Amino acid sequence: MSQLSSNSTFAMSDFSQTGSFSSGSRLGSSSSVGGMSPKGFKRYFKKSPFIPFIIIMIVVFGIAIFAISNVISRSTNNAIPSLASTNKQVNVSKPVAQETLNRSFDFPLKDASGKVVSKLHYVIQSAELDNQIIIKGQQATAVQGRTFLVLNLQITNSYDKSVQLNTRDYVRLIASSSTEKLAADIHNDPVEVQAISTKYTRLGFPISTADASNLTLQVGEIQGAKQSIKLDLK
Repeated sequence: MSQLSSNSTFAMSDFSQTGSFSSGSRLGSSSSVGGMSPKGFKRYFKKSPFIPFIIIMIVVFGIAIFAISNVISRSTNNAIPSLASTNKQVNVSKPVAQETLNRSFDFPLKDASGKVVSKLHYVIQSAELDNQIIIKGQQATAVQGRTFLVLNLQITNSYDKSVQLNTRDYVRLIASSSTEKLAADIHNDPVEVQAISTKYTRLGFPISTADASNLTLQVGEIQGAKQSIKLDLK
């Protein structure tokens, strides 16, 4: 390397003598970096042991930037739903028939030892026949020859602690002249009712349209007496 530098010096000296010194000075300043010629710099760059490490660092840094940008984009999309999604609602057809009931029942609320600590006020507000209902945010349509009997409930907890209950345990359905007692297949159980509060919920029974004109509810505790309600849906 020292020999190569010496020859380079002589070549530059010869050029400055036959030409202009100022021209030689400009050429030297534009074609060297820190005293190293462009070719020498390229050879140093190729032979440097740090080059692979630098390349790896650049690649890793690029991947990290891309991943962080992707995560931020997804978080923003999840946190701020589009206007179209917030305004979208599921529409269902109106009830085929309905009846206002407002039938009230009081059921004892017991603790773990079986002691009665309060009561639940259980109201069947109305009953209706629907060919379309919403189940977990999705529209469900009854097949030909079938429909849904839906009961709208109001549950009031007068206790100073929240309670959970299976609302379907208090109602059975008898269709036509059958002796079978049907439990609700569509429900939100277990329903949690906060302390000193009221909760609204629904029960649904898939039934035959042929039985829709002859339906009877039996309401009461599983091990208790039952009250019958003959439905007159119009």
